[in-house]
Amino acid sequence: MSDVIDYSNSQLEFEDLKIGEATAHIIAAASIVEELEGDLPEVKDTVRRYVDAWISYLVPIDYVPGMAEVIGNKINKKITQIFPEINEDELAETLELTIDVKRNLDNNQIPACYREFEVRAEKILRVLGIDLSDIKVFLDTDLHKRLVRLVSILSMAIAISSVWDPKWTVG
Repeated sequence: MSDVIDYSNSQLEFEDLKIGEATAHIIAAASIVEELEGDLPEVKDTVRRYVDAWISYLVPIDYVPGMAEVIGNKINKKITQIFPEINEDELAETLELTIDVKRNLDNNQIPACYREFEVRAEKILRVLGIDLSDIKVFLDTDLHKRLVRLVSILSMAIAISSVWDPKWTVG
């Protein structure tokens, strides 16, 4: 099995499947396996692949230098450890909503559900250990730019937390 992921056809492969929902189900299943069996490389790899596939729907990501470092330094748990603070359905809805928001933003439109997206994104970030005060330097006052950056921050936080290891914590 190859570690190379070809994104050129990923959206076609998942056309009938909602990738946000599928990713949430995989994360929830992985959390159960981790509780029963501990960390297994196959489970980590599956979570990473689904998160990567979800992120492929969000590219390009608006990155600001230093953003990944700030996010990475604040994360204090793996994505599989967000339950029960966030339930599986809530995660699935948020991941799907993020894709919809990004599509609107790519068309220079402010989505009608932008406030719901902000609340949902902030909740996931908080559960992962990231407070809004930690990322406010990256959030613009312009609504469109702020939402674009929030999509970026959320996707990076989920990506980093999908591979995060407690041994990375300093102190």
